[in-house]
Amino acid sequence: MKKTLLVPSLLGGLIVCSAAAPALAQDANQPPPSSAPMTAPPPSGSSMGGGAIGIGAEQFLSGLTGGEFVYDTSMFHVEAMLGYDHVSRANNGGSSSDFTFGVAGWYHLARGSNADFSIGGGVGLIYSSFVGGTSSTGFAIEPGAEARIFLSPNFALNGRVGIAITTGDNMAPTTLTIGGQTTSSAATAGAATGFGFTYFFR
Repeated sequence: MKKTLLVPSLLGGLIVCSAAAPALAQDANQPPPSSAPMTAPPPSGSSMGGGAIGIGAEQFLSGLTGGEFVYDTSMFHVEAMLGYDHVSRANNGGSSSDFTFGVAGWYHLARGSNADFSIGGGVGLIYSSFVGGTSSTGFAIEPGAEARIFLSPNFALNGRVGIAITTGDNMAPTTLTIGGQTTSSAATAGAATGFGFTYFFR
């Protein structure tokens, strides 16, 4: 009687164990859930880290205009400007040439996700040569502030506000102007001037 009851009990226990074994094996093979949070990609901002080189065009508040070379870092950026203009007048009216040089440095006082605001300034020089060997030299000193907006990580527009002091020899008047870049077109010296742009090779 005892043997008859023992055999069905053993068979039932084997069936239960064989049914539970695949479930335990499946749970053991599953990888543990990742505890590390997903990190979002960094936003494209005005400061990309390291140094970036840019080329564009710039106009000082005093009216000096030229091509621009920019070296940009996370804390500051520096600019160098070079321009040239040659005019040949008809009916043997002679010719004139203007050489423009400028440098500027800006400390990034505040930075947003796609813009920055800097304080600093620049200095510029314009050398004019006329037919007959005469020439004139003018200087510009411009302390102020600059704001840049990055339409993409590689392309920025900038505008300036500040003080422009120009002086030179007897052919160049001395002026002092407080103004800003409020238009997108060139203007005469001593008036509001146009925006600048830079393309960065990152």
